[in-house]
Amino acid sequence: MKKFLVLFLTGSLLVALSPAEAGKKKDSGNIDFGKFTCADFVESVNSGSEEDIGAMLLWLDGYLSGVSGDTVLNWKTFESFSENIASYCVANEQANLLAAAKKVGLQR
Repeated sequence: MKKFLVLFLTGSLLVALSPAEAGKKKDSGNIDFGKFTCADFVESVNSGSEEDIGAMLLWLDGYLSGVSGDTVLNWKTFESFSENIASYCVANEQANLLAAAKKVGLQR
């Protein structure tokens, strides 16, 4: 079941970042990433739009860039980060999302 969920999350993330999805944005509300848990992230992936998920992942990647000083958006490592954060959050739903992102994203 976890493998299916991770594959679903990964597929959703890749579609969300496609150019065809650009420009279809609707207001989904604000996210306080400081209080967001992995369970919240998994729920958002399961119920949110693909573009919202893509935006969340890009925000997280940008946050990590600010922490690490990395200024390059590398699509291969971004894809890997997306898969890793999805896997980590499925297995650790009580973890804070920012802490999870640091744990899996700064190990690249």
